[in-house]
Parts: sequence; C-alpha cells; structure tokens
Amino acid sequence: MQQASTSEQERRNDIDVILLKQIAQDRNSQAMQTLFNSYRARLVPFLRRMTRDETIIEETYNDVMLTLWNKADQFKGNAKVSSWIFSIAYRMCLKLIKRQQLRDKLLDSFSFFKLVEDQEEPEMNDSPEADLLNTAIAKLPAKQRLVVELSYFQGCSIQEISDIAQCPLNTVKTRLHHARLKLREYMDEAKLGGDYYEV
Repeated sequence: MQQASTSEQERRNDIDVILLKQIAQDRNSQAMQTLFNSYRARLVPFLRRMTRDETIIEETYNDVMLTLWNKADQFKGNAKVSSWIFSIAYRMCLKLIKRQQLRDKLLDSFSFFKLVEDQEEPEMNDSPEADLLNTAIAKLPAKQRLVVELSYFQGCSIQEISDIAQCPLNTVKTRLHHARLKLREYMDEAKLGGDYYEV
C-alpha cells in the first residue's frame, strides 16, 4: 500500500492539468492517449473494489475517458485532477452497476438465463497476507470499501475522498474508522493479527 509522496502527487497533478488543457484547447489526441494509459493502472483496481464484473469495469473506464475527452474544459482546478477523475468513475460505475442489476432481475424473472456468481476474486499479489486482506476488504459494505480503496490504495486525503464520494468529511472519517475496525476484527478472527497490516 505504498503511497506517492506529496511532491510526487503534485508533480503528477501538474502534468494532468497540462494534459487536460491540451485536450480542452487543442483536442490533442496524444495528450488524451497519455491520460488514458496513465490512469488505467489506478482506476481499474479502484473499480474492481466496486464490482467484479469485468464488462462493467471496462465500460466504465472507457466512458470515463470519453467524458474527459468531451468535458476536459469543465475541470475548474478546485481539486486534484485525479479526484475529479475518480469522482466521475465512481458515479459512472454506480450507474452501470444499477443498470446491470435491473437488467439481471428482469432477465431472471423471465427465466431467460441463470445468473452465475462464482467469478474469481482478483488478487493484488500472491502472498497469503494479501489474499486475506482482499477477502477482508471484500466483506466490507460498499461505502466502506470505497474509502479504504481511496485512502490506502490510491493515497487520497480525507478531503479528496469527500469530493469523490460526495459526502461530508465526518462521514468519510466515520466510514474509514468502522472499516479499520472491521478489518482488524477479521484479521484477529483469522488468527493472523492486525500487525501485518497498517490499516
């Protein structure tokens, strides 16, 4: 769960701002390609915390990038570019998940097909500790999974998480606090202890 230093985050943000300006002003396809490639490794794991449906993940990612292409001029600089992008991704993914759930219910009710729910859980790496942590995080409620992902895996501040999730700072802090307690409880029950993880 290594986080980039503050100076590294600021450097990344400065680059992202320049890329967005190039897209907004000149429709620069090379700038768009750079953004597309640089955010995949960050957004896809984030989206995987919301859904295991790879189709939804891929559709969300592509929709987010299309939104950046079409609305780059709407970025006002009130937050980091990454916070703006993650906020767009969060809302789009939720929308697609709800749409898919509705579709699944309709199809299931008419017996068109049987839903399959035995997809494999994605792994962060091959260690037993990481597997256990993935399992513990997967058991958290969706809103708590979100704050854990943004805080520990994406290195977002409480303010950035508040912007992305569109909820008050105190709500973010509360969700993060309860998520940490649940993760520690799960680790203790697994008899591996919470000392393996800085959560």
